[in-house]
Amino acid sequence: MNDNNILSIIDFGSTKLRLGVFANHLTNSKYICDENIIPNSKNEINKSIKNIILKTEREIGRHLNKTFVMLDSHKFLSIDVSIKKKTDQININENIIKQFIQEIKVEIERNYKKFKILHIVILRYVLDDKESNNLPKNIKVNNLIIDIKFILTPNEIIDDMRELFKDNQTSISNIFCSTYIKTLNYLKYFDKFDTKVFIDIGSSKTSLIIYKYEKLKYINYIPIGGEHITKDISNVLKISLDESENIKKKLNQTNANLNNNEENSLIIKVVHARIEEIIDLSFQTLESSNISLKQNSILIFTGNGSKILSKNSIFLKEKYNIFDQMSFFEENSDLICSSGHNYLLSEKKDEAILSQKKRLKRGIFEKLFYIFSK
Repeated sequence: MNDNNILSIIDFGSTKLRLGVFANHLTNSKYICDENIIPNSKNEINKSIKNIILKTEREIGRHLNKTFVMLDSHKFLSIDVSIKKKTDQININENIIKQFIQEIKVEIERNYKKFKILHIVILRYVLDDKESNNLPKNIKVNNLIIDIKFILTPNEIIDDMRELFKDNQTSISNIFCSTYIKTLNYLKYFDKFDTKVFIDIGSSKTSLIIYKYEKLKYINYIPIGGEHITKDISNVLKISLDESENIKKKLNQTNANLNNNEENSLIIKVVHARIEEIIDLSFQTLESSNISLKQNSILIFTGNGSKILSKNSIFLKEKYNIFDQMSFFEENSDLICSSGHNYLLSEKKDEAILSQKKRLKRGIFEKLFYIFSK
């Protein structure tokens, strides 16, 4: 039986699928389950998607027509744009703002044809040199500046996702950036801090995202994650990847003592070296930005790859040792899927939600002009 009154959300991780279904008819209004993935194998990934969808449909007694997908990739792009308009005392309202943002959106799409825009986040407004996080309604100004962050993903990732779910008789309603969606929900757990810096260490990538006064300021990805730590241990100890992964999991669960034995000491040094590289690369592009991390700030590690840090000591380089506090945030499937649910039900005050406009067919002379203007 179909049910259009349910929300289903899949977090598509590198090694795990998490599916959450939210509806009033379910016990506790939600059903959460997860399924491990064998990476880099389309057939195995397809099988995992099929398993988790069938398992969920049997449990809730309904067919999942559509689902929202949360995912991350080091191939994601973050682009900052500043719109400057001389408005000459026109009445600024939401429709005017959407028009200005639509203009720059068209330019982004024209210059990044191989990418799709996932989120358009409004960072700030400047109205006649007065900065504001929120747009005052029906105000007249001479000059307007809108700072915007676009989060993009390659079209090939979108196409691959849609094909995978199409094979399992489920379509994708929309795709979102997992790091952004999750951390938006996690902000409330650290509300006493003005600046919140999240480093999410996944299996094959690490993301750095920064909020200041609850506003997104920065997001960046690097192609290094927990699987690289596994490979490092494998290379140093000359053992298989499976054995290395088991050693890493043990480190996740216990406090390793550097003085236990020579091999243990070597493993910890290898892990620390890779973690130090991840932190270095995460913060590298920040050094040229104007984002200050020194005032009432917290550094938060999330993701499966960061579990190794929660039980073992980590020492930041002096230049990064500027945070008032450091935390290891424990995630689970319920929390991650609920983040997606909360996002879908939120007002999304900081995002520009633009309707898709259908392109009109060009007349013959317009086509000729378009061709010769290239």
